[in-house]
Amino acid sequence: MTESEPLSTTASTDTDTELLPPYPAPAPATAETDTTSLGEFVWEILQTLVMAGLLIVFFRAFIFQNYIVEGNSMLETLHPGERVIVSRLSYIAGEPQRGDIIVFEYPLDPSRDFVKRIIGMPGETISIRNNQVFIDSRPLPPETYLQYSIMGALAPMTLGANEYFVMGDNRPGSSDSRTWGPLNKRFIIGKAWMVYFPLNRIHLITHPSIEPGP
Repeated sequence: MTESEPLSTTASTDTDTELLPPYPAPAPATAETDTTSLGEFVWEILQTLVMAGLLIVFFRAFIFQNYIVEGNSMLETLHPGERVIVSRLSYIAGEPQRGDIIVFEYPLDPSRDFVKRIIGMPGETISIRNNQVFIDSRPLPPETYLQYSIMGALAPMTLGANEYFVMGDNRPGSSDSRTWGPLNKRFIIGKAWMVYFPLNRIHLITHPSIEPGP
């Protein structure tokens, strides 16, 4: 053979060097990698919680809000301890109507919220005599949701452009427009939509149309 033949020596050398990896071995997972993965997971959780919080705030501000009924002023329609969902959207998309059950800030103390039924509309003249409600001198039909029809007397009261006359369904036991005057629209929070607790009382709240007779 020629001088370029000694391949066996080279092969032997190559065999010896096979004990060393031809490239650096991959570095094992480090604590830094684990920490990065944990940080990303925590960040995703925080983002989810923030989005959920924003949705809750949005729904409470513009769509729905829940309340607990206190007192007896709306018997037998609403009972103490019942939990009610109130729709804010109803009066963003539309106007309050006679017969609506509404939640509003008490005008004499806006830190308190009341629930009553709208009886008189803006611009109307309301009066009560012989336990009968009159709208612009026309009597309201019998209010079938009332347990007690006793409601006293009221001299004629003319409502302003943004004022409503509200009363509780338990007329003898309700503090309402008969005692503290008209309710300005700016105090209205929303329309009572549903009783969701207790479970045996779950139901949608009805708002019957009541219009004065001829």
